[in-house]
Amino acid sequence: MLRALSTGVTGLRAGQIALDVIGNNVANINTPGFKASRATFADLLSQTLSGEQAPTATTGGTDPMQVGLGVGLAAIRTVFTQGVITTTDHQTDLAIQGSGLFVLRNGADTLYTRAGAFALDAAGTLVDAATGYRVQGASGDVTIAPGSTIPASATTAAAFGGNLDAAAADGTQHVATFAVHDSLGAPHTLTITFTKNFAAAPGRWDWAVTEADATIAALGGASGALEFDPTGAVASGATAALTITYAAAAGATSPQTVTLDFASPANPAPVTGYAGSSTLALSAQDGYAAGALQSFAIASDGTVVGHYSNGRTQVIDQLQLALFANPEGLLREGQNLFRASQNSGPAALGAPGTGGRGTLMAGALEGSNVDLAREFTELITAQRGFEASARIIRAGDEVLQTVVNLMQ
Repeated sequence: MLRALSTGVTGLRAGQIALDVIGNNVANINTPGFKASRATFADLLSQTLSGEQAPTATTGGTDPMQVGLGVGLAAIRTVFTQGVITTTDHQTDLAIQGSGLFVLRNGADTLYTRAGAFALDAAGTLVDAATGYRVQGASGDVTIAPGSTIPASATTAAAFGGNLDAAAADGTQHVATFAVHDSLGAPHTLTITFTKNFAAAPGRWDWAVTEADATIAALGGASGALEFDPTGAVASGATAALTITYAAAAGATSPQTVTLDFASPANPAPVTGYAGSSTLALSAQDGYAAGALQSFAIASDGTVVGHYSNGRTQVIDQLQLALFANPEGLLREGQNLFRASQNSGPAALGAPGTGGRGTLMAGALEGSNVDLAREFTELITAQRGFEASARIIRAGDEVLQTVVNLMQ
């Protein structure tokens, strides 16, 4: 009888814990990045009334007789299944599709989260909107400083494409203009003139570069020749080195050497010499002016790409995701945060999309992974178990009362 009472009490305790876990799950049905918990239970040690007996030559064996002493909590485990992803149109909101957690730091303290509701603070640092903890990238704190700039870069190569008309009369000229940037980012316009000279050699076009820019003091290597083979491909003169000397007043690094690329292996669309219209023009050059940050975007691999006023893009940083050997071993810290524990193992950091890590979706958040239908089903089961345990205690009490009455 006393065993029935104590066993019923363990059932009540187990039912209470089950209800607590279910209640917390349901309460967080709308919490971004929340991961549900599951309580599991195990029976307690059984009391042996008699042991087993092995079979003999004359009798069969007997099984042990044991009475269970109730139920106890075995584990409360975190379920790291994927939550539903919904778009928010807020560019710093990030959702993880797959495994991994965002890495946050607060001074020397490192925490982890699946809730990617991030924002930029006054310094342009990407932070967790709820706690202010700083999101970590490959270089540490991810900072997208407002008004940041990239320096100018001088032109070192200018690639040309298009066609020079093989059917044109000797002496025909084709003129194209192109711009190069000096070390300060200032553009300078140059003119390149091609003159057909098949009289000197079959397929030959002579070229010369001129300028009308007062800041340019001299040009070196400003003339040369292109020769095409019978198939219209460049046979000689595929590249040339143009040297630009600037006037002292320009303040730019001088001299500046620019490779004129007509048909190098690196040129994806080299100049041709077919019969047809002459269309030769600059296709690309690698110089640019200084630029100020205008906007940014976060790619699926965590790369933060800045878009600048000079038309350039530049990688600012790359967010990191953490993997754990046993993510269920992480400690909950509140505010959607987790902390590494001895049983979770250390964090393995890496870029999204690598080493089994998930990818990122910008402008979206991962919702709670709580399954409301399942929670209500488990709620009914836990409630019935609680009621049944209470009934056992009540029955044990009634039996004890009967025994007491027998003594009166």
